[in-house]
Amino acid sequence: MIMETGLRDLMERVVREGTERRFAHLILREDPFFRRLPEEMRSEAVDFGLNTGAGAVETAVERYGREPETMAAALHISIVRSDKSAQAGPLIHFSEYREKPPAITLYRRSLAEANQLVQEHDLEDLLGLSDVEPIHLAHEIYHHLEAKKLILSASRFRLETFRLGPLRLRTGLPSLSEIAADRFALRLLGLKVAPKAVQLLTVHAHNPDYAWSCLECLQSLPS
Repeated sequence: MIMETGLRDLMERVVREGTERRFAHLILREDPFFRRLPEEMRSEAVDFGLNTGAGAVETAVERYGREPETMAAALHISIVRSDKSAQAGPLIHFSEYREKPPAITLYRRSLAEANQLVQEHDLEDLLGLSDVEPIHLAHEIYHHLEAKKLILSASRFRLETFRLGPLRLRTGLPSLSEIAADRFALRLLGLKVAPKAVQLLTVHAHNPDYAWSCLECLQSLPS
């Protein structure tokens, strides 16, 4: 049973217990094909996503530098800062990538709310950041690199979803691109915490019970 307390208490526990690998497993659980993935392959899939993201950082930094804004400019990606509402039901969006023409939309309201929570709850030292925007920008840059085939893609991991005699159908796991994008952001920016951990700031502000249930779920996942 979760004993709910404040946001700082939550984030202290997330930093302590929410390893990058646990968050990667949490992302994997949200994949539409997760139930088709044999249990013995789950760690392999997570490793594949993490390694893909790490390799992408090495390639991108060598070609475009380490600053997300500079990298986006070198890749001819437009950055659009929007004041539109980024909430869709219980989900709150911070950014999104569009391939044609290449553009990253950053939702200012969501980003500002997260930054305000960091300041109000004195979380800068705990999280190692005061501005969440670079995290989301870097995450979306990974998706551009993958879409334009400028890096090795996480879609190389294939899962058999159908078999009928000699006929076999295989598909990728969309979640692996998200895992790779988060590792890309973490390594590029030298973050202390997993990017998805930072999203719990806003989740807690809108739905504390759900935020604490995420922590409980993390505790049950491989570390």
